[in-house]
Amino acid sequence: MFCYSSAVFSQVKDTTVLLTLTQAKAELIKSNLTLLASHYDVDIAEADLIQSKLWNNPLFVWNQDLYSVELNQYFNYRNQRLIQIEQMISIAGKHTNTVKLSKINLQLSKLMLQDALRSLLYETGEVYYELQALQEKQKIYTDMLEKYQRLINNSVNQLKVGAISNNEVLRLKSELTGIKAEAIANLNDVANAMKSLRILLNLPEHIRIVTQAEPLAANIPSNTEELIQLALESRPDYLLSKKGIAYEKQNYKLQKSLAVPDINLGYQPHDKGSNYVRPYTGLVVEMQLPLYDRNQGNIKASKARISQAELKNQLQENTIRNEVATSYQQVLTSQYGLSDFSDEFLQNVEELNTNANSNFDRRNISMLEYIDLQRIYMQNQNQYIDLRNQLLRSVNQLNFTIGKDITQ
Repeated sequence: MFCYSSAVFSQVKDTTVLLTLTQAKAELIKSNLTLLASHYDVDIAEADLIQSKLWNNPLFVWNQDLYSVELNQYFNYRNQRLIQIEQMISIAGKHTNTVKLSKINLQLSKLMLQDALRSLLYETGEVYYELQALQEKQKIYTDMLEKYQRLINNSVNQLKVGAISNNEVLRLKSELTGIKAEAIANLNDVANAMKSLRILLNLPEHIRIVTQAEPLAANIPSNTEELIQLALESRPDYLLSKKGIAYEKQNYKLQKSLAVPDINLGYQPHDKGSNYVRPYTGLVVEMQLPLYDRNQGNIKASKARISQAELKNQLQENTIRNEVATSYQQVLTSQYGLSDFSDEFLQNVEELNTNANSNFDRRNISMLEYIDLQRIYMQNQNQYIDLRNQLLRSVNQLNFTIGKDITQ
């Protein structure tokens, strides 16, 4: 059973880990730093919602005499003082609309988190399949290099006794050099792919990941329209686009309510210094007069944003429909390309390679024929790996465009 933590890995040097794609995705959800950072966006939206529910604080006013000309005194509060308490009252639904807008914003943040997870899972699949194909090719290159090295060692001994020509030895060395160059380039690609996967899974640099092949996807749904509807129900970016329309409509309501000025209600429990009665208790009502600024610009802009959000949602739906249809077609094309590599064909290729080795040892075939058979073997193996990788990645792309795994 696969079980580990990044903290444990950081304390172990030169660790090799056998990792399936399912395990890699589980570790991504647990340890990916980008995803963990995105969780804070939800926390921030929740905090904004809490803040939007709070009412304005009351205002306390103290007014006193600074300087009395008659008495020639400074700061004599006994001569004149005023105490006043004010509270701003929002009307026309400002507070309610602000809270509703914050709730929608929280939903948007959660959908953004889901979409970030969807993108990271897709990227993990792409990098994992790339690493898997490169590691499979590296095994082939390693086997071929060992095989040619043994042949060269034997050929050098045969050259000493005159059983083989120097040209044949040079031909083998030339073939070895070509394969080694391909192997080195492939090994560098393995290192880059492993680096990318370690970053996604938040693993330290000394971890060596070994991929594990899984069965090819089966039972892929064949109804494209059903896949499109499933994508429209599942994809967080489309749900985000739809929720964006609701956000702009709610913002439009808020902007209209902001056109109505707030009212400040004040109470003066004590006003010593009033020209009316000393001391004086009074009531204060304050508000702006909406003669010039009635929030006209923001209202117009928010109304335009509704139309803009609706058009973007239509574009998003059309994009999803085309993406799903294209991804599904790519899966079918990849399956067709891989159909020639049946189990029987692959077994025949292995037998051809084994027979080539034994026939060359018995001198039943020439060196050029042997090299040609080895090239055919490598070409077929690499083509099979590439086509299998292409199918795996096309299925990964289909799952990404739908927004959930529909293939196993």
